[in-house]
Amino acid sequence: MPRLPTQHEYEMEELKRAMAHLRETERQPLADRKEAQAAWVEAMQVPGLVAERLGWLIDGNYGFGPMKMAHNILARPRMNHEAALSHLVAEFEWACPGVMAVAAWKKIPPAAQKRLKQEIEAEIKSAKRRMAE
Repeated sequence: MPRLPTQHEYEMEELKRAMAHLRETERQPLADRKEAQAAWVEAMQVPGLVAERLGWLIDGNYGFGPMKMAHNILARPRMNHEAALSHLVAEFEWACPGVMAVAAWKKIPPAAQKRLKQEIEAEIKSAKRRMAE
């Protein structure tokens, strides 16, 4: 009978899979990355959509590995949670590499940036409450 993995082994394997997904996103052909970036810019114009996907990420809808990555970000008090989590959402939902997600942020108007940041902050607070339950 094969040995079942321990919780730690399972978590590490899921984190490896999530990291492999991020590496694959970075290695896409340039045309695909630019298309993904354009889709991310468009998505950021709808703050509720990005915030919803952020909640999905934190709740584990993209898998255990991405959820653990999000929880690890939230566990770091000195980290810019909004930026780090939005970059993860860009990568897992829109396949937009992190570097291109940062550049995309600069392409949206300041008013849209402000609305998006507010929606993301509200979702993070809500997610933290859910996690504490």
